[in-house]
Amino acid sequence: KSTLLRMIAGLEDITAGDLMIDGVRANGLAPAKRRVGMVFQSYALFPHLTAVENVVEALGDVPAGQRQAQARALLKRMHLDGLEDRRPAQLSGGQQQRVAVARALARRPDVLLLDEPFSSLDRDLRVMLRMELASLRRQLQLTAIYVTHDPEDAETLADRTITIRSARVDA
Repeated sequence: KSTLLRMIAGLEDITAGDLMIDGVRANGLAPAKRRVGMVFQSYALFPHLTAVENVVEALGDVPAGQRQAQARALLKRMHLDGLEDRRPAQLSGGQQQRVAVARALARRPDVLLLDEPFSSLDRDLRVMLRMELASLRRQLQLTAIYVTHDPEDAETLADRTITIRSARVDA
């Protein structure tokens, strides 16, 4: 499942078949050219950068003078205002996860990929972030592919579910 997400993001080579994103063949297309945002299970934040700097890194196509303001607006949307200048080690797991989501959204993706994003969080935080993500996805009318082993995550976040067992798809 994670490999499938990594292929969609362009982080793994596609060895057979075609990957179509919004009618465009994405095989061989560089990750930076795909309108895909990815949130990893481990958050994958740059530890030496602040929250706002982590989000700014994803705004490479935005004029330099506008990046800070856009990054701060995204962090505010994720309820992180006041924490913009903290490094990941100074943030809770839930706060780090929201920085990772803000960074993924900064790319203005056509597709948001989430790989077990809440697996390392405690139950109460999972429930809160699950509801936040469901609301955000509806507000932005965003297509998301969410890999999870948690049936509650799937039930709360999915319009459609696909089950993969032993490399077989059950739609």
